[in-house]
Amino acid sequence: MKAKRPHKIMIQRQIVTGQDDYGQDIIGPGIWTTEYAAIFYGSGREQREAAQESGSQAASFEVLSNAKTRAISVTDKVLYPVSDPDPDNWPAWDIQAANDLGFNEGVRITAARPAT
Repeated sequence: MKAKRPHKIMIQRQIVTGQDDYGQDIIGPGIWTTEYAAIFYGSGREQREAAQESGSQAASFEVLSNAKTRAISVTDKVLYPVSDPDPDNWPAWDIQAANDLGFNEGVRITAARPAT
């Protein structure tokens, strides 16, 4: 689905963030890529059911297709600001699926986060 992508999101993954005193790599969460996305939430009924069943909120994020977005996996996280503009306070959404939508159509990421 072609859609405007007005929302800035970040994809977080375990990356090498530095080296310790012994020259060993330090692996920790870091920003893999920053993208612009169209965000689709379920209907109000679907959101209420998800919150009652699992206490989570689900959404689909559609981003442009490129080498990094096609490499997104379920071990990564989506960072998206619900209300705070400071990226350090953005909640992490657990990626449940990432699907290539086809040639030049984009990538759809399905993710969930605990309901607040």
